[in-house]
Amino acid sequence: MAETHVGYAGNVTERTVAVIEVLALTEEPIRLSDLAQRIGIPKSGVHRILTSLMERGWVEQNQESDCYTLTLRMALLGQRQLALLDVDNLRQPILDGLAARTKELVRLTAVQNDKLVWIGSARGRRSGLVYEADMTEEIIPYATANGKIWLASLPTEQAVKIALDADLGKQRDGLKTITTVPELLAEIEETRKRGYGLAQEEAEQGVAAVAVAVQDEHGVVGTMSVAAPISRLGPERIVAILPDLRRGAEAMALAWHGRNRSNGGMGEPSSSTGSRKLARTAG
Repeated sequence: MAETHVGYAGNVTERTVAVIEVLALTEEPIRLSDLAQRIGIPKSGVHRILTSLMERGWVEQNQESDCYTLTLRMALLGQRQLALLDVDNLRQPILDGLAARTKELVRLTAVQNDKLVWIGSARGRRSGLVYEADMTEEIIPYATANGKIWLASLPTEQAVKIALDADLGKQRDGLKTITTVPELLAEIEETRKRGYGLAQEEAEQGVAAVAVAVQDEHGVVGTMSVAAPISRLGPERIVAILPDLRRGAEAMALAWHGRNRSNGGMGEPSSSTGSRKLARTAG
């Protein structure tokens, strides 16, 4: 995994959680000074936390290298929790949780052969104006929030080629879709600066979406988005949703490999398929 820089200066509980998170995400045992630097608090504070965790059996120190690592206690408790939940696919609970909190459609993609494909979804709203998505349709990389954040993660030349291969320049009636390479380059640069993809009536009338990348140590493996009628996904709502969406993507990166690698990098499409539309449902 890539290095984790937490930057916590909060209370003892926040600092302790930060220490555990860094230890869990670090591939090798870590020195006290490096741990303190990543978390952003003095070594003395980190040492007190480590001492407390060692006394309780959560952390151990290698006497030869003076490096710290988590004991098996964390893994064993996690394994027990998974058994209690009876969860085979760790990705779906993450999608379900984000959908429940946002009350909107949450979707997950995977990168395969220079394309994005839908591999999961969860609907958070059961009544009122509901956005129903077709999980069988191809993802237009330059017209969707998922596609834009993916293109922004690639070298510019590669991103342009992918967009051109996906019919960049094709006129789409009634939509605000990018049609030229200069427009694409400007959108890619803006997406890189803000750190998320945004689409507003570019793939479908009346629909907006915001997306972030799902990334592991090898790069972007997929994307995760929230989509809704544009009337419900204005600038203020996007700002409110983004922290939760980003946390969801971080959790998704941790849950990614178990299921995805077992089936060649792709998951099973969600059972929530059908014509993509805005529908008003009752109750």
